[in-house]
Amino acid sequence: MPVPGFAVVDLETTGFSPRLGDRVAEVAVVLVDDAGRVEDEWCTLVNPGRDLGPQHVHGIAAADVALAPAFDRVVPALLRLLDGRVLVAHNASFDTRFLRAELGRAGVAAAIDPLACLCTQQLAGRWLTGSRSLAACCATVGVVHDGVHSALGDARATAGLLAHYLDVAREDECWDVARAAADGVRWTLPPALDVEPVQRGASRLHGHWLAALDRPPVLAATALPDGAGGRRSSRSATVTAGSTDEYLSLLDLALLDRYVSHTERSALVDAARRAGLSRSDVERLHRDHLALLAGDVLDVAVSSALGERVYETGVLGALTEDPTLHEVAGQLGLDADDVVAASQAALGARLVGDARVGVGHRERFVLVPGDEVVLTGSMRRTRPAWEDAVRRAGLAPWAYVTRRTRLVVAADPDSLSTKARTARRYGIPIVTEDAFARMLRASDMDVMTA
Repeated sequence: MPVPGFAVVDLETTGFSPRLGDRVAEVAVVLVDDAGRVEDEWCTLVNPGRDLGPQHVHGIAAADVALAPAFDRVVPALLRLLDGRVLVAHNASFDTRFLRAELGRAGVAAAIDPLACLCTQQLAGRWLTGSRSLAACCATVGVVHDGVHSALGDARATAGLLAHYLDVAREDECWDVARAAADGVRWTLPPALDVEPVQRGASRLHGHWLAALDRPPVLAATALPDGAGGRRSSRSATVTAGSTDEYLSLLDLALLDRYVSHTERSALVDAARRAGLSRSDVERLHRDHLALLAGDVLDVAVSSALGERVYETGVLGALTEDPTLHEVAGQLGLDADDVVAASQAALGARLVGDARVGVGHRERFVLVPGDEVVLTGSMRRTRPAWEDAVRRAGLAPWAYVTRRTRLVVAADPDSLSTKARTARRYGIPIVTEDAFARMLRASDMDVMTA
């Protein structure tokens, strides 16, 4: 009967301490036979139900984990991969600490015997010299380490390091000790669940978000309450100016940071359906919005650098190449031709003295002194540095979200933090730190240089 071999595990987590509430956000297992050959691999993102922590390190997007299963849903598949095998990890005490916490939270007795675990970081002290980091160990022995700080990339690298150890020290007693301990471990395996692993980039695999309007809603309401307490059908017979108000208000807030987040896309699709808007209706509104934005860009050019030269030859070309217009057009499902049309409309409106084009002027989102701003997530700048910048701008940094909160600034606009979830419930806009810096500069408020 073949020896079960090894299960190489790596986790990406929201922080360093499960006791302080940090959770697993990605788990990978690479199965390796007794000779060090890879047999199989498995990986999935995990929804931690909280902020993702240092996303600039692990690179996991909140929009992706929003589609992923919670840890208790992946436990059956994970335990079947670990069953009977020696668990191997680089810095195994870290990974096993989180595994025990997550398994315990899922109601599974965490029978992780330290003798049935091997740590490639500790073993490096016996057979390698120099730094014991995974990257340094892999470089020393010539193991490829792609996908640094991704669970699968690090697990593959650790498996390669394990294979090197098995090759140079096959007769070492540590292997037999770990195998004997693993043979004595008996997992209580829960019933298998049909859970599809979710990979990084999952939220980008379904085409542009407007495509959702080509499909019927999963649960289509047959009727919705109207503002007067009566009933109306879920699909309006006629799209009116009033029926678009909710959608346009949401769109204005969503584009504060020039990025329509995963949660904002869902809200916009729901609002479009409530208003009875077809995809073509929404695309028309998007073109109108782009024309308004082109007018704003033109206004800035006139008031700052170009002045009356705005009407000279070449201005239209410069406007159609403006990166902001193309950035927003991409978010709205529009293309370069739409940018040209919006630029022509904006320039034409200015030439005839009309200040606005498209659907007309709507009240802009403006920060004023005293507005409360809440920060959430692990940002590139430190929290104290951002709070100092907020105060110097005349705004009030606030520790938690209330109905008075004017804006939430997040490391990830799809953040799963409690602050972000509360902001969405109250209809408070969430923007990235880059967008917040732009807003402060545009308002002539004091802001640190990025």
